[in-house]
Amino acid sequence: MNDLHSSIKLIVAGGLLLTVQLLYAQENLEEKPEKRLEMSVDVFSGASSIVTGVGFKKNGAIGSSQYHYTPTFGFGGDLGYSLLPRLSVHASVGYLQRGAEFTMLNTTEKRTFQLYYVDAWGYFEYATLDKVKFTFLSGLTQSTLIAARLTALGGNSSVMGDFKRMDFGFIAGPGVFLPVHKHKIRIRALFSYGFRDVFAENHFNDNIKAHNHAYLFQVGYIW
Repeated sequence: MNDLHSSIKLIVAGGLLLTVQLLYAQENLEEKPEKRLEMSVDVFSGASSIVTGVGFKKNGAIGSSQYHYTPTFGFGGDLGYSLLPRLSVHASVGYLQRGAEFTMLNTTEKRTFQLYYVDAWGYFEYATLDKVKFTFLSGLTQSTLIAARLTALGGNSSVMGDFKRMDFGFIAGPGVFLPVHKHKIRIRALFSYGFRDVFAENHFNDNIKAHNHAYLFQVGYIW
């Protein structure tokens, strides 16, 4: 929970930074961005989960399921447009595997949800004007579930019916641009959080709220 609070504080700070940049830009309209349009390919790794320590009742049994982080990976492409020297707007599309590891109803058996999403992001990014640029992005995400699997001792099974097909959320985090000849390498540390309850309606009969969230490490090549 402390990690979540720290992440939210970071997001608020980033939003304030973007606001200050917009106000500053109004007084510096004569400045021109280095480049208007840029594209990138990106890869992601990190850790994701869906909920931690929730009590529920299912099929007449009462218990608790403790969800833990599981490895996350993905890839995507990004199109950015420089609005101002320090501010750009981006649209990104890609594939991201999320999920969670858990134990079920007072047993020691570990199971894993693997959730496969196609993600679309829209965000603003602030960047310094140095040769090595430090950045902060903040924006919204839309995730479409294309497959969901449960891995247990008995094997793998599809659990698409247990999850909503669509999720909406936000993405934020700091980064750095490293110049490589005429192009750049992008490195980011990101936090994402889904606004919707990921479980399908009536999956658990006490209406628990479980949300996708992930800590992501991103590396991209920009041209």
